[in-house]
Amino acid sequence: MKADRLLSIIIYLLNRDLVSARELAQRFEVSVRTIQRDMETIELAGIPIMTIQGPHGGYSLMEGFSLDRQLVGVEDLFHIITALSSVGASMPSKSIPQTIEKMKALLPGASQAEIGSRNQKLIMDFSAFGGSVKQQELFRRLEHAIDNSILIAFDYTNNRFEAARRVVEPMTLAFKWRSWYLIGYCRLREDYRIFRLGRIKNLEIQERHFSRREFEAAAFIEQAQIFSPEQRINLKLRFDACMRHLVEEFFPADKFTVEADGSLLTEACMPESGWVYGLILSYGEYVEVLEPAHIRKIIRESAQNIKKIYD
Repeated sequence: MKADRLLSIIIYLLNRDLVSARELAQRFEVSVRTIQRDMETIELAGIPIMTIQGPHGGYSLMEGFSLDRQLVGVEDLFHIITALSSVGASMPSKSIPQTIEKMKALLPGASQAEIGSRNQKLIMDFSAFGGSVKQQELFRRLEHAIDNSILIAFDYTNNRFEAARRVVEPMTLAFKWRSWYLIGYCRLREDYRIFRLGRIKNLEIQERHFSRREFEAAAFIEQAQIFSPEQRINLKLRFDACMRHLVEEFFPADKFTVEADGSLLTEACMPESGWVYGLILSYGEYVEVLEPAHIRKIIRESAQNIKKIYD
């Protein structure tokens, strides 16, 4: 609907200094001419739009403009509060409950009751990703170190099973790849590194502070490759027919084919590590590695070693 698009454009502009017509057209999947007409409509509604001409021009809202809080309705707040509550279950931060209370205060009591009733219809539970009480305490200590720019030291084992004591300038806590990670500048490696919280042991909050480096967390996460290209492998697997439901769940539909006997052939590009070996072994006798040959050999030797344990 046009009204929804107009409101979305206003909110988008509120969060940015200057946006080109082309960027708005791409975001809202309309033509540049449509965006121009939308801007005229928004101006006629009394919203102060500033237009800057030229190749680096665009649209912006007049400084100091703000939306009435009632534009955020029950539906919007319900999804915001539900998302915050879900994240809070895995991130033991003191600020999240306070933020939730502030969001609830935006609506009168009757609407708060409505939000409560909606909780019976949608639940998102990320508590399993928060780990044990011990890991939650680790999270709080890391958060304190980040907020106060305090150096930390800990024992860490990487994906190649190399263990070392690291001294790190903690920068960011990030939830990615279904786990919590710490991003920091490692003084041992003299570069930024990503550390999975579950592998951090013997954390020490040191008495030394550091000057926070210029660091764009979102850009780093977007570009980060925990596994470099040469560590990735193109797997070809054959699954037994009885595993079809799991294959359909784990692999995209265009990445597997069904053979005449019901077995499934799949292809996937995955990081070569202990994780992928364990994944293949977890399927037991219901999967066969076809390629590459060295992975087939690793799985065969692992299966033989497992057999020796039980002989």
